[in-house]
Amino acid sequence: MPNQLMLSRFAVNTLQNRLGQDVELHLFHQPLQGRDLIFILAPRQASSFVGKNAEPFAFQLREKFQLDPHQMDLIEVRETYGAIQLFRWRFEWVGQSPVTSRSEEVTSPSQRKHLLQWIAVNESAVGLG
Repeated sequence: MPNQLMLSRFAVNTLQNRLGQDVELHLFHQPLQGRDLIFILAPRQASSFVGKNAEPFAFQLREKFQLDPHQMDLIEVRETYGAIQLFRWRFEWVGQSPVTSRSEEVTSPSQRKHLLQWIAVNESAVGLG
């Protein structure tokens, strides 16, 4: 379960998965220098859950926050055995709809520090620093 300090920044939202079923996700939206960071946390779900639903989630989040799809960064937050992993999701858009997605783990220490500051996570506090 994610630590409480981290969850304090997130709001519980309901989105629909690729099968049209309602799922609860924790979201945090941070506008930053002309871009929009959307942090997404899927507690109690398999690590592949966001990946299997990335396009429908991106579409719904773009609509929910009224975002320019080309200025939106979706950051998946995973916590496994106290370690926090961040995955940046990128989408190819046709109009206002994402048609393909891919993710890459954020491994650069400076990028991780920059992103983790928005969700109030100190890496040394979770054994990563």
